[in-house]
Amino acid sequence: MPESRARESSAHAHQGFEIPDDFQDLGGRPVDHAMLGELIGAAYDGCTSCQDPLLTLLVEDPTTTARLVELACVSTHAMLGGLPASMTHEGVPGPSNAEFRRMARAGLNGENAAMFRACEQMSPTERRAAANTALDTVVGQLAMGGR
Repeated sequence: MPESRARESSAHAHQGFEIPDDFQDLGGRPVDHAMLGELIGAAYDGCTSCQDPLLTLLVEDPTTTARLVELACVSTHAMLGGLPASMTHEGVPGPSNAEFRRMARAGLNGENAAMFRACEQMSPTERRAAANTALDTVVGQLAMGGR
């Protein structure tokens, strides 16, 4: 269960999520874990007025975007014992969009570095699509398990 921390703004506050910040991708690029925690907290609370600008910042950072997709895949794998085809293969019914599936497929069998490279090659629009699916996945799993 993630530890929470408060994120305050001038208008209101959300509980953020502590995400271990000792992670870097294999290329040595740092992940903005503070922003990622704030985004997950805003999404968990259903606050689009905070979520939308954070998503805009997120997709300009391929490494942090890839980390969000990775978290969605890792948590799904932990819950289900693997990733369902609806998260990795085109043409299989399910809520995951093509961009998320492309990244998840690249990261199969522990190939997380390939997932990060795939994210770097995407446009910000494609990264936003992948991030939306990843965020929905993570928040849905948090809601099922309680905060």
